[in-house]
Amino acid sequence: MRKLSTGIVAILVLAAIAWAGDPWKSKPYAQWDDKDVQTVLQSSPWAKVNVTAAGAWHPSDTTAITGGTLGMAGGKSDASKASSGSTADQAGGNQKSMNAGPAIYNIFWWSARTIREASARRQVLHGTLAQDAADKAVAQVPENYQILIAGQNMSAFQDQNEDYFKSNTYLEIKKSKKKINPNNVEIQKTPEGKIVGVIFSFPKKGADGEGTIGQDEKEVDFNLHAGGSAIRTYFNPKQMADSQGEDL
Repeated sequence: MRKLSTGIVAILVLAAIAWAGDPWKSKPYAQWDDKDVQTVLQSSPWAKVNVTAAGAWHPSDTTAITGGTLGMAGGKSDASKASSGSTADQAGGNQKSMNAGPAIYNIFWWSARTIREASARRQVLHGTLAQDAADKAVAQVPENYQILIAGQNMSAFQDQNEDYFKSNTYLEIKKSKKKINPNNVEIQKTPEGKIVGVIFSFPKKGADGEGTIGQDEKEVDFNLHAGGSAIRTYFNPKQMADSQGEDL
């Protein structure tokens, strides 16, 4: 398992705010404010918030888990609230406190440009990343599709390693009925060893060289078994587009 030195510190995510419009279509990400970032991370097609274990199918509640900090996958973390973390909703908080609450997760299509822009922009707004560095980070397109799952209670992930999750996690492509296991799993930890998230990487192409997700696909289901519980949600690729087009 990998301790977190770069990448996310946590993505327990922000209080809910109602906000009209789709910032990912209406203006460049460098012009987003905190409300725009929250909209992307809470109510965009790339974000599924407050997903509960064992029966979290097509979640209708889009109120995000409160508290925590957000960093860039593969980049320097936004550690503005994670230095000593005495509360349960911050990385570095007491593990017992973090595991005391219900198993509720936020799940993000982490490889999407829009999500990576929101992550980078939040760090810029909070003064932990320069805009030019954010631009460079966003320009680095992941080789695989990536999905991030995180929450305040990650106890279900403590007793298993990356190989276990490779075998017990898959994307189901509804139209083709294909099930795709991750080719890489990264368990994200704080320097103190607290699990704050897990990033699953899925191949963009199959062994036949064809894309794993077709251009006309309308539903991709994410399935995960951890700690005796099933965690499930779905994404609609047809809705996952910004001003530049399809964004997976």
